[in-house]
Amino acid sequence: MSDYLLVSPNCADLAQPNFEIKQFPDGESYVWVPQAEELKGKGVTLLHRLYPKQHTSVFQLFQLLKIMNGIGAKATVVAPYLPYSRQDETVKQGEALSAQMLCRMMKDAGMRKLVTFDCHFISGPGETEFEGLRIENRTMAPELLAYIRPKLKDPLLVSTGGGSAYMVKEEGGLSLKKVHGDYIADEGAFRRATAEKLGFDVAGKDVIIMDDLISSGTTMAEAARECKAGGARRIICAAVHGLLVGNAFDRIRAAGAREVVVADTVPGMAAVVSIAPKLKDILG
Repeated sequence: MSDYLLVSPNCADLAQPNFEIKQFPDGESYVWVPQAEELKGKGVTLLHRLYPKQHTSVFQLFQLLKIMNGIGAKATVVAPYLPYSRQDETVKQGEALSAQMLCRMMKDAGMRKLVTFDCHFISGPGETEFEGLRIENRTMAPELLAYIRPKLKDPLLVSTGGGSAYMVKEEGGLSLKKVHGDYIADEGAFRRATAEKLGFDVAGKDVIIMDDLISSGTTMAEAARECKAGGARRIICAAVHGLLVGNAFDRIRAAGAREVVVADTVPGMAAVVSIAPKLKDILG
């Protein structure tokens, strides 16, 4: 027997919500699952976005898991984008490993399994375990490529390197080389400065640049500039998770990208590729 599907109000674009999340006047979250009585002891799949407003959304998830524990339900959570996934390594002593902390908290809260897309600290699709939490990592790379390819002529596939290389590897794609620099303060947090360098010819070619996510757009913009300087004819930048913080979209376009394409793991103006088909086994 398949799990009962609980759909959060923040996933109304994917399926009909069937429980309530509201806020009190002071901003605190209120969660009510009206069908809790009939779910006692059963398997439940919970569809709930953890971004944007990740701090509130994550706390709401723990409220939901507390409800599931109270009725003896076993919960699998589908969270299309996992926030804090980039904080899986420390730069200097005293920093929190937030990715590990969040996954351990979800495990300890009774989560049976997490289903997510193109998780930053997992290099490729499949099942794994992280901090004791079972994670099923699905990928949207083929769907992004299927959407973009008709727009270009025999495009060269390029990843920004590192953990996103798997997104183009099976298609014969190449990866830019990351040149690491010193650690710098970036809006109050520390990150390692990197530069994207070409190690192959893109002159006269259409190029698709892929990454798992775009946040500020700095990495993707630099990759686009590097390909443009190398003589690329047309460039489309793509990522699964389009956080697109601040002026990220405009920054990437100004660097030479003809278009910026992302999936709707995070809803937004560039989110033109739906994750729904990849959740067909869950959504029905």
